[in-house]
Amino acid sequence: MASSKEQWNKAHASNSTLPSRLYTDENPATTIKGTGFKNERIAKRTIALTSQPGARYKQYWTIRAMRERAAHHPNKSVGIRDAIAVFDEWLENYKEPTDEEKRLYRQEWEEFRRLCQSDANKHSYGKDPTKEALRRARDDLLNGQKVLIQLLSNQRHSSSRNAPFPLTSFVALFGGPGLHGYGSHEIDDDQGISRVHIIGDEGINELIGSSKTSKLMLGKSTKVEVKYNRSDELAMTTVIRSKQTNTIENFWGRCRSADSTPSSNKRQRIDSKPKQEMDTQPEWTCDTCTFVHVGGTKMDFLTCELCGSTRFTESQKTK
Repeated sequence: MASSKEQWNKAHASNSTLPSRLYTDENPATTIKGTGFKNERIAKRTIALTSQPGARYKQYWTIRAMRERAAHHPNKSVGIRDAIAVFDEWLENYKEPTDEEKRLYRQEWEEFRRLCQSDANKHSYGKDPTKEALRRARDDLLNGQKVLIQLLSNQRHSSSRNAPFPLTSFVALFGGPGLHGYGSHEIDDDQGISRVHIIGDEGINELIGSSKTSKLMLGKSTKVEVKYNRSDELAMTTVIRSKQTNTIENFWGRCRSADSTPSSNKRQRIDSKPKQEMDTQPEWTCDTCTFVHVGGTKMDFLTCELCGSTRFTESQKTK
């Protein structure tokens, strides 16, 4: 079987210019939000986001695409050049997955196909989208931003009622299940509910832009939780304010998902147990990426389910 690099080169061999599809978002229900090439920090974040379960099967293609987009940018800033250097280093050190990793990636691919065939992805479009399809995708995103702003504005006036939120607009804004540049999106398939965690004004900026975020005056210490009923297409927000400043990096490090149990090859899913019960469960933290693994079943894990690093016991650390 051809390597990822060989597959990429073959797919793009006939194109003398950068393929326009690298700039498109064909399947909103599977998208990971927050990847990019604006600067070194965003490039490193792109690598981290594509390292999570559910996104690893397409990591090489995502990073290679971002690198090509950055290289073909007409006005390369210092930040973009720094991002290219980050991608080049990753690509230079890239190693083809092992047989076991390929098995997991095939499972991730099956999950990807399932999401692509869901109602949430009915406004997807192919490799050669029509103007109408692109307009519809843009309208979905704009409508999603409008609904989120309305929900957050209601919170400022102490109103927490449900609001209609079309499913296609919801996924256009928040993407598929997993960690994102704004926070996280978790799905409880059994209950038909999505929970979105938006971290601080940084996370809100990612979704609606800085000018609209500043008008909401929520603050860096804010965490927004969006609970979404996928069948009724209704959403409700809860704004949580704390004394500690929330950042995306801190959120990923702590992985504030005490009530979630991501599997080793799927993006985040929600455990229906009450939070109080989950808080009492055993846990261990990855020494490399600081991801917290919660639950008795995860105490037997030999590697981190987020970054894949080897887990060392306390006795091994002291040797």
